[in-house]
Amino acid sequence: MISPSKGTRIVKALVRKNLVKVHQINLGGRGGSAKFLELTEKGYAAIGMKPKPGIGRGAGFEHGFWQHQIRELMRNVEGIQKAVIEGMLMDKCIDILVESKNNEKLAIEIAMTSDHEKVNIEKDIEAGAAKVFVACRDKSVLENVIKDIEELSENTRSKVKLCLVHQLVGEVEAFLKISRGNGPT
Repeated sequence: MISPSKGTRIVKALVRKNLVKVHQINLGGRGGSAKFLELTEKGYAAIGMKPKPGIGRGAGFEHGFWQHQIRELMRNVEGIQKAVIEGMLMDKCIDILVESKNNEKLAIEIAMTSDHEKVNIEKDIEAGAAKVFVACRDKSVLENVIKDIEELSENTRSKVKLCLVHQLVGEVEAFLKISRGNGPT
């Protein structure tokens, strides 16, 4: 086991040598962000491996991180049959497509920015999603998405739930309870 200070020195040396990139991700708890390391091309070469493709569809490390975290968490939610990263519904690719045990299709969009969320929501609903959950990386993105979707019809907005990424599982669980008829209306 190494001390935290020695670990910090090792990581800094790896960053200086361009072997790794450090990503700080707020996991929603108290305190600071968690740090995650990603090998660079030079890092892969140093260990004799070919670089692995990025996670997700090129939306960045944090977006891919959340896709994988959320998919794993969804597997433990009562009422969910499956959760697929970059799932296809009709011809629309969804960050995470969730199928409930009563065959409802739920779309989860992970918003690192608010840039495309209005369009994503419209496409997800048009493709047949019963509910669209937009999981925002932080309060600033959440506030911007709220403003952006004000122009959508009331019917469309009623099929959307906005939250922070770390609140998503609770929101999905609450929706599934209501849709099964044993939750508040």
